[in-house]
Amino acid sequence: MNTKTKKSVEDAAKALELLEQAWAYYTPEPVVTAADHEPELFEYANAA
Repeated sequence: MNTKTKKSVEDAAKALELLEQAWAYYTPEPVVTAADHEPELFEYANAA
């Protein structure tokens, strides 16, 4: 394995480690479905 390839492998391993750390703190936002959507007051006015 030459130096350039070894450096690429080390960079990829470090990037994967950082990604795994970041993923540990990720919490997806709840998805609002159309049935759960509560219209705002202006939406009622525009519908009339």
